[in-house]
Formats: sequence, structure tokens, C-alpha cells
Amino acid sequence: MNPETNLSRRSFLQRSGLVGAGITAAQFLPLRFLQAQPAEDVLNPLAAYPNRDWEKLYRNQYAYDREFSWVCAPNDTHNCRITAHVRNGVIVRLGEQYDVHTYTDLYGNHASASWGNRHCAKGYTFHRILYGPYRLKHPIVRRGWKRWADDGFPQLTKELKAKYKFDSRGTDKFDRISWDEAFGYIARGTVAIAKRYSGEAGAKLLAEQGYVPEMIQEMGGAGTRTIKMRGGMGLLGVLGKYGMYRLSNSLALLDVHVRGVKPEDAKGGRNWSNYTWHGDQAPGQPWVHGLQNAETDFNDLRNSKLIIMNGKNLVENKMADAHWFVEAMERGCKIVVIAPEYGAPSTKADYWIPVRPSTDAALWLGVTRLMVDNQWYDEAFVKRFTDWPLLIRTDNGRRLRAAEVFANYTSTLAADAPSKKVQGITDEQHQKLGDYVVWDAKSSSPKALTRDMVGETMTKNGIDPALDWTGKVKLADGSEIEVATAWNLYLVHLKDYDLDSVSEITSAPKELIQQLAKDIATIKPAAIHQGEGINHWFHATEGNRTAYLPLMLTGNIGKPGAGCYGWAGNYKAALFQGSKVTGPGFKGWVGEDPFELNLDPKAHGRDVHAHAYTKDEEPAYWNHGDRPLIVETPKEGRKNFTGKTHMPSPTKAIFTTNVNLINNAKWAYGMIKNVNPNVELIVTMETQMTASVEYSDFGLPANSWVEFQDLEVTASCSNPFLQIWKGGIKPLYDSKDDLTILAGIGAALGKVTGDKRFRDHFHFEHAGQRKVYLQRLLDTCTTTAGYKVDDIMAGKYGPPGGALMLFRSYPRIPFYEQVHDNYPFYTDTGRLHSYSDDPTALACGENFMVHREGPEATPYLPNVIVSTNPLVRPNDYGIPLDAEHWDERTVRNVKMSWADTKNSKNFLWEKGFQFYCLTPKSRHSVHSSWANVDWHLIWNSNFGDPYRVDKRLPNVGEHQIHMNPQAARDLGIADGDYVYVDANPADRPYLGATPSDPFYKVSRLMLRLTYNAAYPYNVVMMKHGSFIATEKTVKAQQTRPDGLSLTEEGYISNFRFGSQQSVTRNWHMPMHQTDTLFHKAKAGMSFIFGGEADNHAVNTVPKECLIRVTKAEDGGLGGRGPWKPGLNGMSPDAENDKMKKYIAGNFTGKGEGGGGATFE
Repeated sequence: MNPETNLSRRSFLQRSGLVGAGITAAQFLPLRFLQAQPAEDVLNPLAAYPNRDWEKLYRNQYAYDREFSWVCAPNDTHNCRITAHVRNGVIVRLGEQYDVHTYTDLYGNHASASWGNRHCAKGYTFHRILYGPYRLKHPIVRRGWKRWADDGFPQLTKELKAKYKFDSRGTDKFDRISWDEAFGYIARGTVAIAKRYSGEAGAKLLAEQGYVPEMIQEMGGAGTRTIKMRGGMGLLGVLGKYGMYRLSNSLALLDVHVRGVKPEDAKGGRNWSNYTWHGDQAPGQPWVHGLQNAETDFNDLRNSKLIIMNGKNLVENKMADAHWFVEAMERGCKIVVIAPEYGAPSTKADYWIPVRPSTDAALWLGVTRLMVDNQWYDEAFVKRFTDWPLLIRTDNGRRLRAAEVFANYTSTLAADAPSKKVQGITDEQHQKLGDYVVWDAKSSSPKALTRDMVGETMTKNGIDPALDWTGKVKLADGSEIEVATAWNLYLVHLKDYDLDSVSEITSAPKELIQQLAKDIATIKPAAIHQGEGINHWFHATEGNRTAYLPLMLTGNIGKPGAGCYGWAGNYKAALFQGSKVTGPGFKGWVGEDPFELNLDPKAHGRDVHAHAYTKDEEPAYWNHGDRPLIVETPKEGRKNFTGKTHMPSPTKAIFTTNVNLINNAKWAYGMIKNVNPNVELIVTMETQMTASVEYSDFGLPANSWVEFQDLEVTASCSNPFLQIWKGGIKPLYDSKDDLTILAGIGAALGKVTGDKRFRDHFHFEHAGQRKVYLQRLLDTCTTTAGYKVDDIMAGKYGPPGGALMLFRSYPRIPFYEQVHDNYPFYTDTGRLHSYSDDPTALACGENFMVHREGPEATPYLPNVIVSTNPLVRPNDYGIPLDAEHWDERTVRNVKMSWADTKNSKNFLWEKGFQFYCLTPKSRHSVHSSWANVDWHLIWNSNFGDPYRVDKRLPNVGEHQIHMNPQAARDLGIADGDYVYVDANPADRPYLGATPSDPFYKVSRLMLRLTYNAAYPYNVVMMKHGSFIATEKTVKAQQTRPDGLSLTEEGYISNFRFGSQQSVTRNWHMPMHQTDTLFHKAKAGMSFIFGGEADNHAVNTVPKECLIRVTKAEDGGLGGRGPWKPGLNGMSPDAENDKMKKYIAGNFTGKGEGGGGATFE
């Protein structure tokens, strides 16, 4: 035996001189020398170990004196119940509860133990947020705003904006202020704004400021309509976060105070959205089935035999529920991934279909054509549940209505049929819609069809619709028109989407397109899961709509394991929806009538009078320069593309809680520079110091989930758990619960106006009886009616605070009732829609589902429709093909064959902007939560370094952009170099940007580039949600000895300069702004036409941009030379022989040659 390897541990330490050096030296030893070395005559080394007191250090580290349960509710909506272990009032450990199997409902149903374990890295590291250095510790007020208030709120001229720093908020100072002072100032500012912009004088002033007449008219004379409130991701806390909308509704009291109007004429504030604002809404889904979005409980994945991930990363982004995907694989489910990049899901797939970004609609249309050509469809399902048998007029593209065909036709829907009894359609709505017509194969004649005539109901009425039919129909007025079934017209429409063309459009291999079509046709049940990879593009509507076509053909809807689901944020108010039977539900909480308050603590929730004085609004309009989509067109002059149900009003005050609005704003620096100087009051409630607080007038510290002083409630779209909880430790700082803050603002408004109803609007919060509001909510929701708060908190239905949502089935299956009980879908026809005769769809050329190139992210003519279908008749409004303005590109509708399209050009591509920029969600942060947690930042990029050896790092980590190695080399960029990333300079990073402006350096994006061969040549990736650079973080980097981007107020960025929002912008999709789309209301069993926030509304699309990448600095230490890890033979596309062996699975660690790592 080699004597050198037979050394005892003690002898080795003595000989090496490491005795006394401790752990620091020992960490560099081979592992065998750190093992315990028992004496040879000891039979049981554990029993004879001389001294084990060292173990106390480890065990004491995790000792605790008590524990409590709380819910981690980031907007990825897993809502995991977690145990916090506390010692001396400090949380020392966070852990899984292992109790999901104990959850039950009112009827004895139990959750599966397979839901565990429910805990991800975000929950494990939440204490790093709680005790981290970046908390917002006390109320603060911007110094310039306070001076403006103390001067009596004078009208803000250009000079006064500069004096009070409204045009440079990011350079102003903050002062500490008491809560009472903060509430008082905010109340006085709110009243001043409401007064200034009310009535004719207010309208005149707004017109002078440049707001368009439509926005001013939308106010109806009420200055309160200029006050915008956004309650954050509401399911992070329904009472506290959505309580913001309750405050907004109470502003009707302020309108009465200011204008002297009657209560019935009063107007509250405008409610900003959540779901659509983050681009998480699948905007095409309401066009297909009428529902806001379809999603199932994640344990339904175990029922699928075919799972198709289309722009969705189930591996990384649904962390607490990703094990269901793994289980599906273990059960033999076939996995298909459709994405531009070869990412984590692709490694788990049976096959990966690479596609050019935002061409998914063409892919699905090609798959649909293959299935139709091969007769791979379920004809019975198609006839019973889809609109393909309905007749369409070829003269105007409208569906044929029964009243057009049959003289003196009248129709009523039966009171006991689903449309009225269950879904809540009104007679007025039905009369406006009318009934529809099919060609009956039995009688060879047209037959009227109501929306209740779906499934077996249609069959029982003796109707057998022809599927492929075209001909003339005589109308009631004696004239004849050409009509055809939607199916017949699709046979024509799909000719443009032959296999060769689709492969060229998408860059997808032909054989994989064919395989996908065959798999969907032959494997059941099949499910398609879409996410941000679809929803964050301008034409997501078509990407969503077309994905339903193969499922409509095969009947893969309304059944376990089948369906098309949109996954992104999924924080939906619909989980707490009301009904005629149960009561107002969610609307009873946010929309209780402030003029008819119910102050009886024992009153049932049904006794609450709900009346919304507010109106929804998309913050996308603020994000678009605070204006709607109005374009000067050659053909129709000044054209308004924003429907009245969507129309914004001018923004003069912004209140948010748990939002980080600026950080998540597309075109963020344009908002800071071009828009927010016109906003007179910005109030931000946050747990941490964020960029949004930096650019606010007030920062109000909110308690974190573990610090809540009273009850909160949440639920999720991806699991069946109802969660109620309160915190278990005292607030660390001078912070309050969200709802307590909102109640405080309400009380202050009462003092300023002399109207005690402001305080009474939050009466039970002031009285310490928040449970009253929670019980009323549970009383009136279809998913919770029958539960009692006390029973849930006592653990009657599982862990204290936990219960199952009252779903019809576990897992929840969307559209089960439609397919099994013959209920109509939530569309005007009651059927799944392949076709739309909505006027906007007809004008946009999207009456049929089509592929469109993006308005910016394309090498071809922006926004072109790929079609030769004679019934696709878009309106181009006379806008020339060489128009460059973003709004002109948005509304110009031009159709071309693929042959002509591929020969067209995009002016931006010609100018060198030749990279698509993908912006997926990071597993390490949620929008912007956790973006300053060191443990996450170190691992979030290739450049994490807890020691910050390179002092250029803004934090212990740094954001990065992924690029194909050959594309980078062709640009002269090495792995690890800093690069500038620029988009269209006409509007980004802000309007009027010039290199001589100091703010330009702050806002121009510079970050590290990393080689990644998983991305195609013209595609780069940069994850969203990191903390943006601000004036103060840039100054900190330049003045702090350590070079950190940490400001005096405690905000720290993930960028040296700019952010991912430097290259994005807001886009206004006309298809998202109709007044005519008929669909289900999001939070009640009823229908509406047109706009509703988070439902049918503008969806922000950060991926819709083209960028240019240029080298900025060397990646080596201090900006000198190359980044050394890129040269060690282990980085992408620069592998040495050993690394190549490792990748090939041939690396053994023995006989591989010297150098490199050893694994002793």
C-alpha cells in the first residue's frame, strides 16, 4: 500500500501544516481525507466517536421554538402552503407541510397525496426577501411632490414640472413620513386631481394638454376617471391586492362630493388589469369558446396520452407542479415540443419541432389541412359542437341568420335550458345575436339553430347538418344569396397551407409536421399547452385560435387529459365568480355599493348590494403614450380602432400594490421620460424597494405574506386548493397589511371630504373584523358557497386554513358540461368557433384563422396576411406598404400569397435589426419578485459571482442575453462580452432619445452575452423580470467604492444600464379592442359584449421586437481581454476533447489526460 495514501487524517493535517487552519483550509482537501478515521480496534465508530459536540452546531442551526403555516403566492400561482420554523421571533427555516392528502371539501372528496411535494426554490428562499437589505421599511414621500402639495397643488406647467421634478422623478430625494401624514397627503392630492379635471373646465384643460377627444368624452365629466388603480396579481391575496378595486369603487363618493351629482350618476376610478397587462392572457381563446381562458388542474396531465408543449415550458415554469409532467412521461405519454429553441422541455420530448418565432398559426393550419385531407376527424363531434356546419354568406362574410331566411321568424330560448338557466344570457342579448342556420341533410333545406342546439340536443330536434355544402338560399325578402358551410369554405382557405409552404413559413421539417398531424389524429386524449412563447407575440390571437383546430377535428375537448390550455400567470378572478344562485361573489367584495353599505357583521354575502361605479381599463393604453389606437389613414381619414368598451381616460393618478409597474412596463424608459411627467400622483405599495417606488411620489411599505396581521385568501388555476392564512411574525419594519393601507387612504379621504362613508367602506377592516369580508366572499362564490371561515381555520377540511375549491370534478375539466351534458359553449352560436364574423375580424382579415407576420418581428413585410382566400377581405385603410410608424404597421391589413410574402422585405431588417428577441419567464424570479435575492442571482446567469471579482457586476449576478455562437462570432462578439442591444431608434428606448442625453446612457441596454447553440442563428433570448437600471443605480455604480448598483434608498438593479424593457414597446392589437365580441364575463355567470380587463382586452406582447446587437466591452476582468470561463474548454461551442466526451456520455474521469476537474 502506498504510505502516502495510508496517512491518518490527524497525521496528514500535522504534516501539511493545516492544523488549526480550520474549515477554510480543509475545504481544499480531497474528500477521503475529510472522512472520520476510526482507530482499528473500534468495532462501532459511531458509538466510539471521541467527541460529537460539533454536531450541536449543525442541529442548533435549525432548532426552533415554534412554527406557523403560511402561503407562498407568487403569480405563478402554485400557492404552496409552507411551514415557517421560528426561533426567538426569527424564521430560521421554511419547509414543505406534507399534508396535501388531507384536503377535503364539503362533500367528502379528498385531494390526492400525489400533489406533494409543493415547495420550490422561491418558497425556500423567501426569508432572503424578508430579512434582506432591500425592504421598504417605512412610508416615504418624494421631496418635490411634497413641496407641490404644500404649495397648494398649483397647475403643473412645464416650468412647474421641472421645479417639482415631475419630469425627473428618478433624480429626486425621498423623505420619511408618518403613516397619518402619508394618508393625509395622498387624500388631499386625490381630491385636488378629481377637482381639477372634473366638468367642462377639466375637459378643456385636458384638451389643452393634448389628450384626444375620445379619452376626454369617456370620462363623462368626472375627474375621478383620471385616477387609475391596479391591485397587483390579485390571487396573491384577494382581500389585500384586489382591495385596491374596492377603494377605486369608493371614489364614486368623491365624484358626488366634487361634482354634486346624484349617486346613480357618480363615477369611480378606472381599474387596471393584471392578466392581460403581463401578456399572460391567451387572447385568442375567447374567440374560440367564449371563456377568458381554459386551464385545468395540473394532475389532469396524468390522463393525457399526448402532450404538446407549444411555447410553454412545463419543466421550468410550473415548478411546484412540474412533477405531474414527469409522471405523464412515466405513464408512457408521448411528448412533443414546439419552440424556436432546443430548451429544457425539448430534452424530455419524443420529438422537438423547431419553428421560426411567431409562425405557430401556420404550423397548426398546416396540421389541420393534413388531417382534413386524410379524413382524420370525428365527423359527429364536428357537427355537434363546432361552427363548421353553420352557413356563411359569401357576399359579406356574415353568418346567415334565421331571421334573414324565415319570414316573421321569432325565437326565444327556453327558461330551463342551459343558455338562460345556467349561463345567464338575457333576452336582449339573444335578440341582438339572433339564431343561425344550417343546411339539413335530411330535408335538403335550411334549418334554424339556436345556441342551445348543441350535441344531443340538436339530434333530438331532428337536425342533421350537412358539413360540406355550398349553394343558394332564398331569403325572406325573396332575394337569393350564395352561402356555404364554414367547413366548405375552410377547404378553400387551407389551400394556402400546404405542407411545402408551411415548412417554408415555419422552418419546421416536413416529416415532423406530418408526424404531429398523425399523432393528434391517432393518440387520445391529446392536450396542447401554450404559454408566453405564444401569448407574448402580437398575433397570439391566431396562435391561440389555430391550436384549437386539430382538437376540434378529433373531439379532444371536454374530456380528461384533453384540451388546449393557456399557461402563464393564470391569476383569475373567475375562481371566485358569482352567480344568480350564490350571489355576487368576487364583485361583492370589490364592488360593494358605497352608497348602500351593509354594516351588519352577520349579514350573508347575498345581502351585499354590489354596484360597480368603476370601469376597467388596460394599463396598456398608458403604456402606449397614454392614448388609444387612433391613426390618420389615407382612405378613411382619422380612424379610431379602440372600441368604446375599451376606451381609456387620461391618467393623472396611479395607485398600485404589489405590481412593480415600471419594471414590468414595456417601453419602460419611454414611460419614465415621455408619459409619467404628466401624471400628478403615483402611489406604490410594495414590500421591497423597487424601480416603481423610485419613480413614485409615495412608497408605502406593505407586509409580506408571513407578516400579515389578519386573514388573507387565495386560490390557483392549476390546482384545487383554497388557501386562507395570516402571518406568524410581527412586521419587521413600519409596514402594514395591504388592506390596512387601503383602508387608511379611505379614512383619510373621509376626513378631507367630510364624508364618513369613505371610512365605513372599510368598516370591518378598521374594526379588526376582516373575517366578515372573507365570509361574505365565501358565501357568494360558486366555488366556495357553504364554507365557513371558522371551520376552515379550525382544520375541518385539511390543514388549518386549507380546503378544496368546490369544483364539479377533481381534476377540473374545462368544457366537461358542454360535451357531456350538451351545454352550449360561451360563444354567440354556442359552438366552438373556427370562424368569426365579428366586424373587426372581417376588417382585419382574421375572419378565418390565418398566419400573419408580425408588425415588427419579421424579415418580411410587417403584418402581412398569408392568404389567397377570396373571402379574406382585409381593409388596408390605404396605408402604403412602406409605412414605418408602429401604429400604421399595426392597422395595415394586406394579404399576399406565401410566394409574394417571402419576396417582401421589412425595412428594419434591412437596417440591421435582424434578431428576434425571446423574453421567457425565469425560474428564479416571478415577473420581478425574487429578482434581488442573492441565492437566485448567483445561479440565474453564467456570470453569478458572490465575490464580485469583476466589479462591473451590478450585483452578485448579472443579466445575460443568449445568442447562437456562430451569429455572435460573425458580429465579432466573444462569449462573455458586454453588448449593446438596440431596437427601432424611432421610439426606443424612448421618444426623442439622443446619445447626448444623460438619460440615454441610463436607458440603453448593455449586458453580458453568452453563447448558446440551442438558439437558431437569428434568435436571441433574454429572460424578463430582472430589476431595471435607473438614474440612481447608474450613479451608484459610478460613485460607490464597491461599484454596486445599490441606491441610498435600498434599490439594486440587475443591469449596469437599461433593461429588457429598453427594446420592447407596447402594441395595440385591433382584434383585442372590439365592442362586439360576445363572450362570458370573467367573474360571473353572465355574458357581455366587447371589452373587459383580463378577458377581452389589449394583451401586451414584449416579444414583438427586432433588435441589433453590437459589442460594448470585453468580457474579461475590468473590461480587458476575453472572459476566461469561455476559454476553459467547457463552454458551448468551444468544447475541448474531454468535454466532448462528457457530452457524448463517454467521460469516465480516468485516463482522460491531465488538467481539468477531479472528482475525488
